[in-house]
Amino acid sequence: MLHHIGIYVTDLEQSLQFYETILAVEEKETLNWNGIELLFLSGEGFVLELITATLPYSNTTHIAFAVKSVKAKINELQQSGITPSEGPNKLENGWQTVFYEGPDGEEIEFIQSND
Repeated sequence: MLHHIGIYVTDLEQSLQFYETILAVEEKETLNWNGIELLFLSGEGFVLELITATLPYSNTTHIAFAVKSVKAKINELQQSGITPSEGPNKLENGWQTVFYEGPDGEEIEFIQSND
């Protein structure tokens, strides 16, 4: 199940105004993770995450999938020889997350949330 889509932005306020203008979204939650401000916007059937970053990351996105257990997903993928590129991490709101790198450098995140 898709959890959210993340977009790296250089100006959070400008991007927030843009996405509020072009999509029917509302601010859901703001987090600070390792000095990076994250803003989650909730739309009809989707969540968009705006991630403050500097170039070259502004052209990068990531896909996040909800899982029941991050630990179980890590163990499952390790059986196939796939190791995390980052994490696991625990966010301030209790979510647990782990990242993997795809064949072309794309970020794939698995997230265990309280939803």
